Amino acid sequence: MPNCLGGEFRIKKTSPLIPVLLATFTSGFAFGIVLPVASVILEGRGVATPLIGLAATVMFVGWAMGAPFAGRMIELYGIRRTLIAGISTTGLCMIAHGFMVSLPVWLLLRFLIGSASASMFTACETLINRISTDNNRGKNLGLYAVSFSASLIVGPVGLWLLRYGHWLPFVSAGLFCCGVAAGIYHFIPEFCEPAPAHSVAIAFARRISVSLIAMLMAGFMEGALISLIPLYALRRGFAEAQAGILLLAFMLGHGGLPLLIGVLADRIGLRKGLLLSYGLGSVSFLLLVFLPAHLWIAAVLICGGAAVGALYPLAVGLLASALAPAELPRGNALTMFCYGIGSIAGPFVPSLIMHRTVPESLFAVVALLYGIVFLGTGWPRQTGDRPANH
Repeated sequence: MPNCLGGEFRIKKTSPLIPVLLATFTSGFAFGIVLPVASVILEGRGVATPLIGLAATVMFVGWAMGAPFAGRMIELYGIRRTLIAGISTTGLCMIAHGFMVSLPVWLLLRFLIGSASASMFTACETLINRISTDNNRGKNLGLYAVSFSASLIVGPVGLWLLRYGHWLPFVSAGLFCCGVAAGIYHFIPEFCEPAPAHSVAIAFARRISVSLIAMLMAGFMEGALISLIPLYALRRGFAEAQAGILLLAFMLGHGGLPLLIGVLADRIGLRKGLLLSYGLGSVSFLLLVFLPAHLWIAAVLICGGAAVGALYPLAVGLLASALAPAELPRGNALTMFCYGIGSIAGPFVPSLIMHRTVPESLFAVVALLYGIVFLGTGWPRQTGDRPANH
């Protein structure tokens, strides 16, 4: 059984938020390494493009399939062990990537990385909700989102390491993961609570429906826009370098501005902060449908990136207002599953529409979904939209 006394003592001595942010950055760094580096290696070996895409999708399949088990793992083994096991498994799989260059093996390793990451992120989000209060939950989750986005931006440094050997990016990231897992183990607090009473799955999901929808949106939007903004830019006549600038603008908004939205949400309520993100996304992406093909649309993409990046942390924060502390692991696992499903569908659906219509249809689909969810969620009718202080 987890050692609860040690965990409670640690909370008083050190802030567990710092090791959680470090763990998040580490896992995101591994994601940022494995996706582009593996694609480049497979392309160089003549692997067909659909198979390269399949290799990327398998990771999110593992994420979605592993998420439902993450909550139960936390109940059985505790937050600390689940978190450390997730990072360690990711690190070992990354090292294996470097020494076993085989598409079938890589598909299996990608699946395991996705499943391990789902467990790690579920543990991190459960812990952040448990240690946060009404006054700082939005800020803490905003920092959580920033740490992950920053790691994705840093991750492509692995492409520079390829010149020294295909194994070096994977092994470096793997050793980094294992080192961080060993270093933060004693700084992760533990909470021991009895597993919640069994409840009907539909009733449980209904209680957190706002978070589930927001997570589906987050996964869908990130998968669609990160994958297809470069394609949109090229089809609108932008040069490759300009397409990179537009994607960078989106990523800057995605990574930097959710913290500001989170701080604002601490003042106005997380649900209103979520509605603000939906509204900002509706307006930003609708503008992109009609704006001419000039590089200054990067400013609008920054706003759109903020609207996408804020969905994930706000959805996690809203769980605390709907669930008891002992129910958070299962709630976080279910939202993680929804994020994985959205990530799988995101690149696929808009790409089909773009293939048959015009490039601007990407933003038309995104703006339409934002508008529908904004109207469906609506402003809260009761005053209890702020998360409960557990």
